[in-house]
Amino acid sequence: MKAIAVLLLLLCNTVVNAQECDCRKKFDSVQVYLKKNYVGFIDKVTPVTQQAYTAMLTKIRLQAATIKGATHCLLLVNRYLRFFKDQHLALHIGYTPLKEKIALTPQQLDLLQKQPVSGVAGIYQADSLYKVALVKNLRGLRTYAAVIMESASPDWKPGDVLFELAATGPDKFDMISYVTQEVNFDTLTIGKQRDGLSALGWQKPATASLQKAGNTPAEIPAFADMPAPLFFRQVNDSTGYLRISSFDAAFYPLADSVLNANDEYLRRNPNLVIDVRNSGLGADKLIERLRPLLYTQPVRITGADFYATPDNIAAWRHVLDEQTGKLPEEYVEQIRAAIEQGSGLQGRLVSMGPDENMILPSPLPAPAKVAILINGKCSNTAEQFLLEAAQSQKVKLMGTPTAGALDYSNVARVKFSAPDFSIDYPVTRSRRVAAGQGIDNKGIQPAVKVNFHSAGWLEEVVKQF
Repeated sequence: MKAIAVLLLLLCNTVVNAQECDCRKKFDSVQVYLKKNYVGFIDKVTPVTQQAYTAMLTKIRLQAATIKGATHCLLLVNRYLRFFKDQHLALHIGYTPLKEKIALTPQQLDLLQKQPVSGVAGIYQADSLYKVALVKNLRGLRTYAAVIMESASPDWKPGDVLFELAATGPDKFDMISYVTQEVNFDTLTIGKQRDGLSALGWQKPATASLQKAGNTPAEIPAFADMPAPLFFRQVNDSTGYLRISSFDAAFYPLADSVLNANDEYLRRNPNLVIDVRNSGLGADKLIERLRPLLYTQPVRITGADFYATPDNIAAWRHVLDEQTGKLPEEYVEQIRAAIEQGSGLQGRLVSMGPDENMILPSPLPAPAKVAILINGKCSNTAEQFLLEAAQSQKVKLMGTPTAGALDYSNVARVKFSAPDFSIDYPVTRSRRVAAGQGIDNKGIQPAVKVNFHSAGWLEEVVKQF
């Protein structure tokens, strides 16, 4: 069976709770569900990590017993999810929060104006949109509240709380932002070495003229007129440049057209640069299309195992029913047969198909050398492509380490109510993990480092051929 592309299984396994937010029960229902169904749990809660996991669980359950507000309760859920360091484990909030107002006195505002530049509290501005008073205001998990003083947005008025900061350690904070009128969580460091608020565009007036700390300049494009999202260019007489910004199935017709239109150049150039920076989720079809350009020897494709539970099997049955008639029948039935091996099981890994040695006809004489450009935003399908490509004797990976988000995949979604939220969690695990070859949170490493923020980086890449 071919490697299975990352899918989003949109089956909504609804867990119903009481209408009032009982945070302790809400949190317990989340952690019990994930313990039963999340494939990463079996690797991430081990004898080595059990003590840290138990301490974290105990702390959050104690905090949850004191929390009544839905948003702060979900902040605890988000902290729990962060323990697993899995980019496919994600919280989605499905309700619109009520606005909170705080009235600040002239005396409070005067004191905030006098706060030291290095302190957390004070007056902040975000370009010409907002001016807020970040004031210490303890409520629930909250340490600081950002109260609007001036707003250019009709959606926000003076006195509204725009965001909150909840301390998690020295200089460490969780941020709860309401800017989009939705609930969004982030983590920040605010201290002498780093100012996370400045990195998000919030400046105290005294520092507004300074460069925003922590901001990373944008990568310099390979060409001034970069068409999007896929194109081919000739760099010089011997080197071509192929840009692939996405492996999404929707872009495949464009990619196929670009490859067909430039087939003569691709097969004539001894050197080829393939730029897959910033590409993530997608399907295997484009990977298959590119394989002949890179192939030199049999490629080992590591398979995945499915975490068999009643909920996970129900999710796969649902998505396969939806895909009937859309995907090749043989493909759907192969997957269906694989998951049905787990019927009646709880917490068993079931093979989705064996590891394979992918063998193609003789290698193409050109391109003879291929540089594949990568960065920290390459993930998922792009990383699957890179794991295969790196086995070619033609290929050299150049750039910066990838995101490292491929070991646990094929995401299912479970819905909770009162308040409304859902959690995405992976149900398959690559057999790389058991072999000690996992890449999550480490990424795929480049053979040659490239600074994409430096002018002339493409010329430096070409010199490597």
